[in-house]
Amino acid sequence: MSSIKKAFLVILLLVVGGEAAVYAQDYSWEDSVYTVQAPEGYVFPMSEDEVVEAATSAPGWDEYADLGFDPDKAIILDDFIRNDGYIPRVSNEVLEERLKAVEGDIPLTFNNNVRMFIDYFSVKKRGYTLEIMQRTNMYFPTFERILNEVGVPEELKYLSIIESALKPVALSRVGAKGLWQFMPATGRSYGLKMNYYVDERMDPEKSTRAAAKYLKYLHDYFGDWELAIAAYNCGPGNIRKAQRRTGKFHFWDIYHKLPRETRGYLPQFVAMLYVLNYTEEHNLFQDNPNYEIPAAEIFVSQSVDLSKLASEIKVCKEDLYLLNPELRLKFVPKSAKNYALNIPAARVENFEENRASILKNVKYTGSRELDGEGMFYHRVRSGDNLGKIARMYGVKIWQIKDWNGLSGSMIRIGQKLRIYGRGYTPSKAKTASSSSSTSSKPKPVSVSTNGTHTVKSGESLYVIAKAYGMTIEQLKSANGLTSSKIRPGQKLKVSKGSTTAKSSNTSNSTSKASASSANMHTVKSGDSLWSIAKKYATTVSQLKKLNNLKSDKLSLGQKLKVK
Repeated sequence: MSSIKKAFLVILLLVVGGEAAVYAQDYSWEDSVYTVQAPEGYVFPMSEDEVVEAATSAPGWDEYADLGFDPDKAIILDDFIRNDGYIPRVSNEVLEERLKAVEGDIPLTFNNNVRMFIDYFSVKKRGYTLEIMQRTNMYFPTFERILNEVGVPEELKYLSIIESALKPVALSRVGAKGLWQFMPATGRSYGLKMNYYVDERMDPEKSTRAAAKYLKYLHDYFGDWELAIAAYNCGPGNIRKAQRRTGKFHFWDIYHKLPRETRGYLPQFVAMLYVLNYTEEHNLFQDNPNYEIPAAEIFVSQSVDLSKLASEIKVCKEDLYLLNPELRLKFVPKSAKNYALNIPAARVENFEENRASILKNVKYTGSRELDGEGMFYHRVRSGDNLGKIARMYGVKIWQIKDWNGLSGSMIRIGQKLRIYGRGYTPSKAKTASSSSSTSSKPKPVSVSTNGTHTVKSGESLYVIAKAYGMTIEQLKSANGLTSSKIRPGQKLKVSKGSTTAKSSNTSNSTSKASASSANMHTVKSGDSLWSIAKKYATTVSQLKKLNNLKSDKLSLGQKLKVK
């Protein structure tokens, strides 16, 4: 066939076959990083028992990183027709221009490292990115609200994708858990509770607030959002070490002295932020997005089996599990006091009107609840091991590991281990108090007459609205609330209602330490300038200045001014 005939045939195919002819070539991954489709059926490791890994550790990354593609050969995309098999080509200049357009408080530096991750998420792992797009509507509204309340950039919401792929139950190999991948010690230091029954690292609301506060602290400490994000991954100690080794202070200047995972962490964040802001430009469409279930809190002081509750209020048990991911065993323990349980907002009124009968039928009757209540410590002695300690208290080895954040079986003499359940005997006073508070009826709301109500523990929007003759929607509208979440101490605008319920004006005086002792800290074992600064909401540099310190070294018993 002559060259003229060949050219005519190609043109004819393009005209007759339309766009299908353009994409008829059978490209493979090795042929082009721009035209390959993600492997069919690819699923990122996301189940509860699997480890969520950074992209640099994900399957196939080494192969991708070694390809040595030439981004300069890319072409600018002007127009395209949506086609699931079409992956647009975008030049470096266009990518850099687009990043500048969405840049806010956090610098979005573009370079080859960022380019590789943009192609990783928009080309090779398109299936994974589509999964992320499916879940963003479930969590981003909560993230945005809390990040704004704490006063940190809204763009930080993309960090949770790099941490957990928006999976509340994500668990890493080293024990980090939840949407924001808190290690046990860091989580506890920011107020997240962890025990046999509950792990608040998996609570979207509480873990996001803790992450926002931690990121705010890191930014206050370093004065730089890129370093704050990197420190969230590897800890501020590794950042300071890299700064000492290089004598420089910006992320890209200390890049090569950072841990390998951290070197990919910030570029991944920038790349994912870019891709999710330009999904259509990369022919990424999610036709089946998931959405947040409108929820409200109810408060219970007894055991509640989520599957039984779901049956009583006529909702899917999977929805209740999704709304309460922090409940590790899918039930509220019998020792609970005013436990905030999330249920679909549309079912709150039905629950409150039938509270007594519903709570009577939803008690947990399985075998996973521990005997006894509360927690005690076991101090490790010579000859102890986890198996011996577990047999001594009638619990499981994995439980002891989980209660104490242990990733292995190594324990040391003198170490204190938390033990819950069997072996614990509550005091008579505690037994009496617990037996006197078994009523399922919530305490009446103390009605205020000045138009402002202060939220108390155990109160929900429903009971507050009812006390003031309002609807939940009226109460939310009056206070600019976008969700039904409220906190003890929060001030709410209410209608100036009846005075049938007397508000208690009694106050208990609390003793305060003397000004001098409140402004001093005595160094204890394990203290560092960083941990002390965090405890007193200050910075390392301020502590050093207050105490005329030339280095970070401390000695036990040393007195430090903190204010």
